[in-house]
Parts: sequence; C-alpha cells; structure tokens
Amino acid sequence: MRALTWFVRLILFLLLFGLALNNLEPTVLHLLFGTQWRAPLFVLLLAAFTLGVVLGALAMLPAWLRARRGAQAAAPAAAPPPAAEPPQPPGVIDGSADGV
Repeated sequence: MRALTWFVRLILFLLLFGLALNNLEPTVLHLLFGTQWRAPLFVLLLAAFTLGVVLGALAMLPAWLRARRGAQAAAPAAAPPPAAEPPQPPGVIDGSADGV
C-alpha cells in the first residue's frame, strides 16, 4: 500500500512538472493602479492556487476553533480506572477455597 501511495505521488508530481514545462511563456498580470507583474504562467497559477488555499483555511479557522472548543466541552471527564480484583490463589474457583 505504501508503494502505491508513492507511485501516485510520483505520477502527480510528473503531471504537474509537465504542466509547468508547458507553461513557461511569460505572462503579464495587470494589477491595480497600473502595476504589472510579469512571470511565467505556471508561477501565476501556483500563486493563485496558494492564495486560494490560504484564504480558504483562514475562512474556515473560526468554525474549526468553535468545533474544537465544543468537542472539548462535550467530552466527559475521564472516569477512574476500574478497581483491579485481587489475584486468586491456584485452585480457588468462584472465590471459595473449598469449591462449594
């Protein structure tokens, strides 16, 4: 199973690497106030993806923290461990030495 996971990772890496090699043309991103950013297309795509992941995680952060606090408050207090029964001497059945 571990080898399959690494194989899938390798295939994904090669596909993304091939995408990056096919998108090396310089691209201009026109920002506000006449500002421009010139970079290869794959850099702009990677930056947009990263920005989306960061903004999505920040948007979910309050809900995650609220859910975590709720789970901690709802968790029951740890119960004391059950008392261990004393060991029975050999030959004793049902707690009586004579077996009756």
